Amino acid sequence: MGVASEAMRAVLSCCVLIAACGGQTALPVESQCNPLGANACMTPWPSSAFEVDDPGSATGRRLAIPDRTLPINIDDLPTEPAGWNLADGFSPAAPMVMSFPGGVSPVGLPPNDNYDRSLAADSPTVILDMTTGERVAHFAEIDEQADGMPDSQALFLRPAARLIGGHRYAVGITRAVHSADGEDLPVPPGFAALRDGKHTDHELLEAMRPRFGDVLDALDEAGYPSEDLVVAWDFTVASDAFLHADLLAARDRTIAALDAHPITFSITYDMPVDNGTEIKRKIEGTFDAPLFLSNNGSNNSGTHIVRDADGLPALQGFYRAPFTAIIPACAYTATAPVGMVIYGHGLLGDSDEASNGVQRTTAAELCLVFVGTDMRGMSTMDLPAVARALNEITKADEVMEVLEQGIVNHVALVRAMRTTFASQLFVDAAQAGKPLVDPTKVYYYGLSQGAIFGTTVMAYEPTVTRAVLGVGGANYSMLLERSLDWPRYRTILAGAYPDPLDVTLAIGLMQMRWDKTEGTGVANSVLAGTATRTPPKQLLMQIAIGDEQVPNLGSYWQARSMNIPVLGPTPFTPWGVTVKPSPLASGSALVIMDGGAPSPPATNVPASDTGMHDLTRKQPATRRQIGEFYSTGAIVNECTGAGGCTCQTGTCN
Repeated sequence: MGVASEAMRAVLSCCVLIAACGGQTALPVESQCNPLGANACMTPWPSSAFEVDDPGSATGRRLAIPDRTLPINIDDLPTEPAGWNLADGFSPAAPMVMSFPGGVSPVGLPPNDNYDRSLAADSPTVILDMTTGERVAHFAEIDEQADGMPDSQALFLRPAARLIGGHRYAVGITRAVHSADGEDLPVPPGFAALRDGKHTDHELLEAMRPRFGDVLDALDEAGYPSEDLVVAWDFTVASDAFLHADLLAARDRTIAALDAHPITFSITYDMPVDNGTEIKRKIEGTFDAPLFLSNNGSNNSGTHIVRDADGLPALQGFYRAPFTAIIPACAYTATAPVGMVIYGHGLLGDSDEASNGVQRTTAAELCLVFVGTDMRGMSTMDLPAVARALNEITKADEVMEVLEQGIVNHVALVRAMRTTFASQLFVDAAQAGKPLVDPTKVYYYGLSQGAIFGTTVMAYEPTVTRAVLGVGGANYSMLLERSLDWPRYRTILAGAYPDPLDVTLAIGLMQMRWDKTEGTGVANSVLAGTATRTPPKQLLMQIAIGDEQVPNLGSYWQARSMNIPVLGPTPFTPWGVTVKPSPLASGSALVIMDGGAPSPPATNVPASDTGMHDLTRKQPATRRQIGEFYSTGAIVNECTGAGGCTCQTGTCN
C-alpha cells in the first residue's frame, strides 16, 4: 500500500510538472493563495476565493482564509486568519485591490472627482451589485506611495458610498486598463481557466467554479463580456447583523448592569480655570463603567474582549474609567439648569481634551457643561497596543476589540451625567446643592477622531439624539493614506511589512475589524436607529474643504452613505449629495466651509498642512449653528455670504 501511494504521488508530481494530467491544468499559484491573482497571494481582494457556504450565517457564507495567506512580517510571523474568519463576509467599505506584475497605468481610470465616469458604458472598471443588478459608482487609482515599485503597486477601486450588507458584488477590470508601460495587462491564468472551462489542480479555484458562471453572466448582462475582461471576481459583504452583534450585546449588558448598579465616582481635581471668569470648575476623576476586557482593562499585551459561549462580549464587573468635565461660569448665574455635552476626543487623545482650547470657548459661549472620557482602543493609554498591532497585524484585537470598551465607556458616561453627576457633582455647593444642569438635555460633540467614532456612539447610545460631528468622516481605509497624521504610523507598519502591497492589504484587513466600531458599520442605519434599537438620531457634520487630517473624500463618503444633504448655500456640492437650503427645521446635514486651501492631492498621498482641520471649530458661525441645533434641532446657515461659508472672506464670523 505504501509503495503504491508513493508511486501515485510520483505520477501526480509528474502531471503537475508537465502542466496537464487527465484534463486537469496545473495552476502556478500556491494552494493557499487567491487563484485569480497575477503576482500576489491575497489579490484580488476581497474575494469569494476565501469564502465557504455557511447556512447558519446571515449571509449564508463565512470567510475561510487559509493559513499563511495574509501578510507575513519581517520576523516571519504570519497574520493568523482566525479573527477575520469569524465574519460572514467582507467589509462594506474597504477598497477592492488588484495587482499585476509591472504595475498598472493610471491613464483613463475613473477619477475621484468624476464618479459618473465609473457608471458610463465604457468605464474601464466596473463594480456590480449582483443582488440588485445595479452598477456601483466608484473611482480607481494606483498606489502612489508605491511609486517606483510597480510589482507591489496596488490598483484600488473605491466605492462612492457604503456597500450593502449581505449583498454579493462582482468586480471587473477590462482590457481598457493597461500596464504601466502602456501594454496589455496579463490575464491571470486562474481567471482564464474559469472563463474557458478548464479544470485545474487548485482547490480554491475549483471551489469557486460552480458559482463563477453567475459572475460572468452578470457582467456580460451589464455590458462587460468575458472576452473584454482582464480579470473578474466576486465577494460577499458582511451582514449588518454580524457587524452590530458585539456592540448590541455589550450595550444591552451595560444598560442592565447600570440599572442594577448606581454609578459612583471619585474626584482627583476640582479647580477653576483662568480664575473662573470663563470656566468656573474643571473636574477630573473616575467613574464606574461596566468592563468587558481581560487583564482588568489594562493596556497590557493580550488585552481583548472576554466572550461568552455565544461569542459575545461578557461582563467582567466594573472598573474605573477616567473623565474630565468643565462647568462654565454662566451655569451658576443661568435662570435655569443648563445642558450637557459628552465630548469625543481627537486622535489617540484622552478625556482631558474636553477641557482644552476651543472646547472652553464653546462651553462658555453656549453655556453648556462639557464632559469627556477616553475612547479606549484609540486613546493615549492605548498607544503601545497600536504600535504592537502595526508591528504584527494578528494583534489587531488589542486595538479593534478594545474600541468596543471605548464605546461602552461613552454609554456609561451618559448614564453618569444624567444621574449621579447631575445630582451630586454638577451642583452649586454655595446654594445648598442647587442643580446646575438639566439631565434631560445631553448632546454629543466630537472632533476629528471623536467625530469618526461619534457616529458609532450615537448608533448605540439609547438616549442622546443630537450630535455634532466636527471634521469627521468614514472609513479609515479611505482616510488614512491621505491624512497628514498617517506617515508616522505608516513608518511602523512599513518597517514590519516592507512590501507596500502588504501595507495596502493590512489597511484593508484592519478596516474589516474597525467596521464594528467606526462609522462604517452604522452609517447606513444610525439616523433611523432601528438597526441598533435606539430612537432616531440627528447628525450635523461640519467640515472644511482641504482638511489635511480627515480628508474630504471620507466625509463625502459618509454623507452619501447616510443619504444626508449638504446645507445650502454651499461653497461646494459633493457628487451624489443633494443641496437643501437653510434652514432645515429637522433632520441631518453636512455643512461645508471654505478657508481658501489649495486642492488636496488627487492621489493617495498625505496633504500638506493647510490648517483646515482646525478651521470649523474656531468660527463664531460654527458655534452659533451648534447652539441652535442643540436647542431646537434646526440646522441653520449662520454664515453671511451668498455663496455659503467662505471663511477666508470673513463670512464665518
